[in-house]
Amino acid sequence: MSKKKVVLSVRSLCKDYRRPSGNMFTVLEGIHLDIYDGEFLALVGLSGSGKSTLLRCMAGLINPDRGTVTYANPSPENMQLSAFVFQNFALFPWMTIRENIAVSMPKLTKSEQNIRVDRIIQLVGLKGFEDAFPRELSGGMRQRVSLARAMVSDPMIMFMDEPFSALDPLTSESLRAELVRIWGQTERKIRACVLVTHRFEEALQLADRILILSSNPGTIFRSIEINLPRPRMPNSPEYKELEELLEKAFGQLHLDKVTEDVDFDTSTPELILQQRNSDQITRNKSINLPNDKTSEEIRTKDTSLNKAKRVKPLINTNLTLVEGLVSRLSTEVETTDLYDLCEDMGQSVDQVLPAVAAAETLGFITTPGIRVILTDEGRKFAAEHDAEARGKIMRTAILKLPVVYSIYELVKNSGDEGLEADIAIEQIVMMLPFEDHDVQFQTLLKWCRYANLIIYDSDEEKLFIPD
Repeated sequence: MSKKKVVLSVRSLCKDYRRPSGNMFTVLEGIHLDIYDGEFLALVGLSGSGKSTLLRCMAGLINPDRGTVTYANPSPENMQLSAFVFQNFALFPWMTIRENIAVSMPKLTKSEQNIRVDRIIQLVGLKGFEDAFPRELSGGMRQRVSLARAMVSDPMIMFMDEPFSALDPLTSESLRAELVRIWGQTERKIRACVLVTHRFEEALQLADRILILSSNPGTIFRSIEINLPRPRMPNSPEYKELEELLEKAFGQLHLDKVTEDVDFDTSTPELILQQRNSDQITRNKSINLPNDKTSEEIRTKDTSLNKAKRVKPLINTNLTLVEGLVSRLSTEVETTDLYDLCEDMGQSVDQVLPAVAAAETLGFITTPGIRVILTDEGRKFAAEHDAEARGKIMRTAILKLPVVYSIYELVKNSGDEGLEADIAIEQIVMMLPFEDHDVQFQTLLKWCRYANLIIYDSDEEKLFIPD
């Protein structure tokens, strides 16, 4: 069997970014992949997994901080190495459709440009619109122009960043079918295509291979081969089997990821704060932290935080959604899986997953595999109709979370002076060093306001216990 020709090779690719606070965080780490001649590759993953960043690194739009991206030598028929299709069309409004397409071929003569433009206009179904302006076209037609502009120069690889996400479902489906038809053309000069998408059906209909990216940092979790002829029949058993495989892999990865535990030495909040520098210790004395106990006595103090040996991040979602999710699950006679739940609720996985993760963090549900099951505490919460009693259950669940308990104790010990926000943020950084501390702090405030545990004075930048 002949070996596949590699047209693009990525080795040990890493990309870092600096947050506004000055801290560096890694978006992509150790990406290692090959793209083959004739392959249509799809990248899927939740928002923040680095799909678009990886795409831009491969296309040469941004440089990786570590690792390499290497192209094979293009064939003579390829005018350039790559072309990029953006999700927002990116057309010049003062140019006609013909001029927008020709702009990617500046080195050709006018007659050569016209020959190529005529060919590609016919191929993508724009015949008769050559002299129109973008404002005169629908969103679907404008995206056809973007495709035509990317394809007209016969690049070796075409990169597409969610090209159909701004379109209505019917138009998206029509353009996907058009892309399948174009990809099957024998005269196609493009050797490979890489698509970023968050829609499973898009990846399954277009791709020969799907890569699932994990997040924080982005790495390749799994590769799934799609060995089905095009056009693909969504109702066929083979398609359904691949769809189920993709959904389970994706759901398992991200349910595990957003609820995974982080190792942490769970000293009491007082001890952690006492271990700061001298300036911080001075500030501790002003809030009357205990100083008559030895470190060992403080370490062995029997609190719920000492008992917890793992720390989970807070999920940035509204607790109203968690309440709705738990109430919805309480009506189920049998257990349900994540995707059936999303379908019943008429929402996407991306919309429901944060609420699922938050409910699990609070102990209201468990998620074995992709099943979503209410715990006894979740059923108790759903069955409680008294607002005060329901609020007490929620407050207890939130206070069981080590990062919330830790900061709540610091705020309580600060008395009427209040706790400076900087101290709370430092605590979050210590307990969750790999999370975005700004997001965690804002989520903590949101959850604690909801449960009436902590209030925040934005003018003083201090936290207080409510009266």
